[in-house]
Amino acid sequence: MTLNSILIAALLLSPIVNASITEQTLVVGFGEKLPPFVFPDSNSGLTVDIITAALTPLGYTIESRYYPYTRRVKEYKKGNIDVVADINLNTANGNSLKGYLSYASYTYENLAFALSKNNFKLSEIADLKNYSLLSWPSAAIHLGDEYANMAKANPLYNEIHDQSLQVKFLYLDKVDVIQMDKQSFDYFRANIKDIDTTQKIDRFPLFGKSPNGYLFKSKKVRNDFNLQLQKLKESGEYKQIFDGYLK
Repeated sequence: MTLNSILIAALLLSPIVNASITEQTLVVGFGEKLPPFVFPDSNSGLTVDIITAALTPLGYTIESRYYPYTRRVKEYKKGNIDVVADINLNTANGNSLKGYLSYASYTYENLAFALSKNNFKLSEIADLKNYSLLSWPSAAIHLGDEYANMAKANPLYNEIHDQSLQVKFLYLDKVDVIQMDKQSFDYFRANIKDIDTTQKIDRFPLFGKSPNGYLFKSKKVRNDFNLQLQKLKESGEYKQIFDGYLK
């Protein structure tokens, strides 16, 4: 047997190695307690599961870190995390973030909520300047210029980190309107036990849908994620992740 024959035989008998597999730990910054998107206590949630399902098959290890919403951006700027979640072009530009933005990976649908008994008539974002409004951190950056202008013109506009308090303050009649994702609102309303949440609510779809993704320090990792995200959608695993939380 010739030397070439021996080498060929050895290669044929060797286990096949996927050249695309890598070994790298990615520190990913998520907002803190944003159901059903983030559950820090169980290291789970839609945004956690999507990036984990996409990148772990390639050999990446996801190390999740949970921060108050605005701090995750600061940690990314400091270089303490490799990826930051809940980013769109408005957020990236508004916070002067550098990196590589992924495809839209999930969508928030923010609504304005008010007690039906107040009979508010809200047809556009500018109408909100006339009411006390409680929102979430960086909403004035995340939701675009029209929202930012309203927030600036409204002396009764505030942002709060704990979104469960938004829902409580609404039902306690301490604020006229709150603004948040509809799925998060339904989750908090169903899980608040210490106040009455049976009052009827009006929902105002003023903001449209807000597609979001992840901002990566590395272009290669971003590209790997985009490719894997498409595969998750094609295989049906992406839908399974959502169904697991939203049902």
